[in-house]
Amino acid sequence: MKVPAIRLLSLIAVVVLALPVNAEAQSREYFLAGADTRKYAVILGGIGADEKYQSQFRQWTLKLHAILVADYGYPPDHITLLLGRGDPATSEIAGNCRLETIAATMEQLRMKVQPGDQVTIFLIGHGTSDDRDAKFVIAGPDITGAEFAEILQGFSDPDIAVVNTTGSSRPFCDALAAPGRVIVCATRAGAERYDTIFARFLLEGLANHTADRDKNQRVSLFEIFLYVREKVKSWYTDQDRLPSEHPTLDDNGDGHFQTDPDPMRNEGGLAQIAELDTLTALLPATVADGPAAGTLRNLTARVRALERSVILLRNQKAAMPEIVYRQQLETFLIDLARSTRRLKSLLADLRKNIHRDLILEKLRRCAKTSQFVEHKF
Repeated sequence: MKVPAIRLLSLIAVVVLALPVNAEAQSREYFLAGADTRKYAVILGGIGADEKYQSQFRQWTLKLHAILVADYGYPPDHITLLLGRGDPATSEIAGNCRLETIAATMEQLRMKVQPGDQVTIFLIGHGTSDDRDAKFVIAGPDITGAEFAEILQGFSDPDIAVVNTTGSSRPFCDALAAPGRVIVCATRAGAERYDTIFARFLLEGLANHTADRDKNQRVSLFEIFLYVREKVKSWYTDQDRLPSEHPTLDDNGDGHFQTDPDPMRNEGGLAQIAELDTLTALLPATVADGPAAGTLRNLTARVRALERSVILLRNQKAAMPEIVYRQQLETFLIDLARSTRRLKSLLADLRKNIHRDLILEKLRRCAKTSQFVEHKF
């Protein structure tokens, strides 16, 4: 049954006015990958309590750097890795992980990013807490959650995500919660101060898009949270040990970190659309940077924007009249199907052209070789 246009518009107006404030915030342009969106990563590797831990933090941070480049399409100059006391001999390591270096690095990044860009910050190392502060252990004076929150205050335009893999990460992240931010922690309380295994499963989930639950060849922060949470729980069960870490997430700015977030209750919806992949992450450079790069990016951005709209709409279903929900969902899905077909067709043509060019190049080389042989003999 079709609904008259005037009545449908009235129903939509009622829905918009009835939506909760946080749901309205989620429907804004947070984590909307436009054609010109750039993604950056900052990896902070803390100081180890001994050589064993320092070696582990080095291994984890360098592996994360490599995964973001190889699997998620980050240009190396869009990743900043600060580790321990620094290592000038390793090109991936930009400097030491001291408070002043962190502040200077984030200020330089703040001057570079544009509205709509995405910055994801990973903290790997030790965490501590007491009755006053929770801290991330770095070279020199440790950094508190309040100090890190002050550093992030200057980032008003880009989308911000923080993944803190340390012990006592929850109280550290309390000060970081804000509208439009996705915060993932390894623990749910300051008492969970022992070293975590979160980072191990974070890397496992990111590598080869293992955490991709919906098989769209991309990984969102919600997917990586669910993957790590399940792996951590299973690990403690297999070890027959009482869990000393419980991953939590906050993405609606209320500071109430959840161990079991439900997007239908306005918990986790923003994390669902916060993807780590760049627009052309899985494409060969000959396609991503080829003559049709602009068209490819625009069409890819269109598809992802529609997928984002479908996710947000489904999360708001309970607050909408059924007829309005179905009308909007149908509109999005039809547009998404058409845009996806266009994108697949474009990619097929580009790959076909690349294959043709490779064959022609081989034929040219064979012809040159043949001419050389004839001339020689």
